[in-house]
Amino acid sequence: MNKQCILWVDDEVDYLKPHFLFLNQKGYDVIGLNSAHEGLVYLEQNKVSIVLLDENMPGISGLEALTIISEKGINVPVIMITNNQEEYTLNQALSNSVADFLLKPIHPNQVYASVKKVLEQKLIENDKKQADFLSSHLKITEAIYEANSIEDFYLLYQSLVEWQIQFENSRNKLLLDMLEGHFQNANLKFSELVTDSYESWIQLANGPILSHQLLDKKITPLIKEKKTLVLLLDNLRVDHWQTIKPVLEAQFNVVKDEFYTAILPTVTQYARNAIFSGLLPIEIKNKYPKQWKEDTEEGLKNEFEALFFKEYCERKNLKISHSYVKINHNKQATDYIRNFKKIAKNDLNFVVVGFIDQLSHAKTTHQIISDITHNNKAYRETTLNWFSNTYLQEILKLTIDHNIQLIITTDHGAIQVEHPSMLKGNRDHTDNLRYKNGHRINSSAKSSFQVDIPENIGLPKSSLASTYVFAKNKSFFVYPNEFNKFADKYRNSYQHGGISMEEMMVPFVVLIPKKN
Repeated sequence: MNKQCILWVDDEVDYLKPHFLFLNQKGYDVIGLNSAHEGLVYLEQNKVSIVLLDENMPGISGLEALTIISEKGINVPVIMITNNQEEYTLNQALSNSVADFLLKPIHPNQVYASVKKVLEQKLIENDKKQADFLSSHLKITEAIYEANSIEDFYLLYQSLVEWQIQFENSRNKLLLDMLEGHFQNANLKFSELVTDSYESWIQLANGPILSHQLLDKKITPLIKEKKTLVLLLDNLRVDHWQTIKPVLEAQFNVVKDEFYTAILPTVTQYARNAIFSGLLPIEIKNKYPKQWKEDTEEGLKNEFEALFFKEYCERKNLKISHSYVKINHNKQATDYIRNFKKIAKNDLNFVVVGFIDQLSHAKTTHQIISDITHNNKAYRETTLNWFSNTYLQEILKLTIDHNIQLIITTDHGAIQVEHPSMLKGNRDHTDNLRYKNGHRINSSAKSSFQVDIPENIGLPKSSLASTYVFAKNKSFFVYPNEFNKFADKYRNSYQHGGISMEEMMVPFVVLIPKKN
């Protein structure tokens, strides 16, 4: 069994060798570092069981380091060591969820007792979480069986994501298999709801808020209250949001933590164009025939989002100042940050960021990306690391400095696919693995949802006999030729375009800066 690792950060670490030796004898590995800066860098790159942190150090103090650990969303218990008995220091530490307090001078047995208590408490809490999940097993099964609305499924999906994150380090295979079984059963039932109800959602507008209704029903009502920045993180899933949420809560108050439903197909060309135009895809094609590109056409398919939003404002007589920018690399981010003072004067600003989507697509083309995003936990951790250590933090800081309301949302999510489903027909269909658009399509009814009259669900025809077919649950489409080759290549990749909770039910979050 691997030893538990203690990270001890103290500017006088050389004097702590007797403590290290004693803790080694008790079965712990100890890493000693001389400054909070070194400790923070180490924590970003390595996992430890617990941190011992000296409160009074030159440079970054222990209290400041504790705040940074919280802001970065690093989930590790911290024992604060101090010779300062002032109530202010205690309150500051406790407000940042310090696990224990040790007052100098400290003795080896005292340190050992504190470490053992904190780590055993963590084990007890983990055991309790497992017991809680097992006792909730029947309730979850019942909730899946009884779910019959999109709101029911979102509550269920949120609950399953919370359990998934809590158990991401668990080695209890039985428990993990039970949780995965709940996800699969929930997605099966969710797919039934979508296939039975989607047409009426589109035609009668009697369902959840969909992509083309997002501006009308969620975004524009909010900008009447204060200046707003919409950070649209392409392919942001609910579990991604739950993972980055602690980082944001250190700087913002979350005033709305909601969701909306992405339209089919759950891909950028359809869903994001629908968001910025306030129109269904069939309406976009009819209104903007020169700007619309068919699935099989070459070229970018989201070049006109700024135009779509400008004309949306004109149609709605919405007299606001606004901006739109797409950030896919650091140069674009640097330019945006440089111009932020001017941008901040607008009523509404959109920032579209493509990193998470690029990450999911790179999994099938770059082995190193495949290795670091091999499962949902790794996918979440990579997203968190990017979110916490890039230009986004500077944009967030400027948002706070200018007292701007922040909306975080996305156009769709993605699902890790497992089950290849044979698709027969002409090869003139879209390349997407989760949906196909073309003619003479023949797919398994069990693993897909076929729509022969696209107009009924707000989609344009690419030909007179155009049909759409959407993969359900964890299926993905593969043609008969070289079936095994492509099944193996794309199995366990992240795909979107089809029907699943992960793809369709996506976050819509409103935050306001804490300092204001």
